[in-house]
Amino acid sequence: MESSTKITLVELDQETRENQLDRAKAWFDNLLLTQSSCRKLVEDTVEKIEEPHIKQYLAEMALQEQEHEEKARELFKIIGREPSDMRQLLGQIAGKARQALGDFIAVSGSAKGPWQDLHQVYLSNFNSMGAFAVAEQLGLALGIPAIVDTVFPVIAEKSTSQLLLQECVLEMCSKSILYHEPF
Repeated sequence: MESSTKITLVELDQETRENQLDRAKAWFDNLLLTQSSCRKLVEDTVEKIEEPHIKQYLAEMALQEQEHEEKARELFKIIGREPSDMRQLLGQIAGKARQALGDFIAVSGSAKGPWQDLHQVYLSNFNSMGAFAVAEQLGLALGIPAIVDTVFPVIAEKSTSQLLLQECVLEMCSKSILYHEPF
């Protein structure tokens, strides 16, 4: 039995294509907000950590997060759109709000020290990684390889960061909760 592959070409009118790019731009604005929040949270958490290895890792991650934010901004150029500066500002505000949420969770759960900040970095990185992954899917759906090429390395770096952050959070949770000691 022969297997045949059919190729279907779909031609979109200019208005439909522009609408799709506008919708992608709206998602990229969300991605920029999410990434700005993550970057701000990492930068603010570095100074709170005393343990040298975790502090060094977070300082390196903060630099990486700045690069990821630049990659998020590059996506707009690829589709011929401008990012919303308001979204970046809102992202930084969201980063501060996540710190406050972490403090609330810590107080109600008997944790002391910056563990709750590190936990919020862990959650924020996961959200940002997911937002970049959606951008990758949009690049595939739109047939724009430059989007995929831009975000794939970011997703890989964030995936590695996620594993390391998880180890740091789990290593420090019992010390923070049971002994009320910073790390």
